[in-house]
Amino acid sequence: MKRVSEVIVGVTVALLLSQVWSSSDSEDTVTILAAASLGPALEAVERQLEAEFDGIDVRVVTNGSGALRAQIDHGSPADIFLAASVDDVDRLQIPILERDAFLYNELWLVTPKGKPCAETWYDLNACARIVIGDPVNVPAGRYAKAALEVEGVWEEVEPRIMFAQNVRQVLTLIEQGDANAGFVYKTELTTDVESLQSVPFEATGTIAYPAVRLTHNPYVHEVYARLFDDDIQAHFLAKGFSK
Repeated sequence: MKRVSEVIVGVTVALLLSQVWSSSDSEDTVTILAAASLGPALEAVERQLEAEFDGIDVRVVTNGSGALRAQIDHGSPADIFLAASVDDVDRLQIPILERDAFLYNELWLVTPKGKPCAETWYDLNACARIVIGDPVNVPAGRYAKAALEVEGVWEEVEPRIMFAQNVRQVLTLIEQGDANAGFVYKTELTTDVESLQSVPFEATGTIAYPAVRLTHNPYVHEVYARLFDDDIQAHFLAKGFSK
């Protein structure tokens, strides 16, 4: 198995750290650490929240849920954590003040546009390079590995697996043709890839996104509650998430 561009990964992690540690501990700042798959949908939500909460700086940092969890445990400022797996919230080593089910997703097999190398998500014999998120830090990678293990083909495909640092990077590698197949969330599907087949929940388990509030700041409490209002939830549902 190969890790995709360790230089790029190292630089990205360094940037993430500088982004998080530069966040102010001021009561006027609300820092949200979120799974990479939530990033595109959160861009509009971040702007909306800042417009509604006058004078409040809402900062969103995205990456693989496992990497974010590790940074929280090591003291990085975080008011709200939106993870792509229950496990990464269960493993937090700091107190959780509030925890709720936030959203749900599903896993899909994709290939470069017009170049399908498989007919089913578990028959990947004709796919020379398969990319998934690193199962250590990326829930989408853990779900993909678990599904392939359930089907009994993980050992067969493992030598052809490449690891990416988050699900967005998996999508980019597929779009660019640097991998022949990969597993991404339904919310990552674009017209630039061939969306072949969804992976059943019986194989992946439920793909749940829990939300947690980590600090007592009253603005944080208000922002956290706002994430569950019907209009913002509808925005996420329009992006392909489910409830």
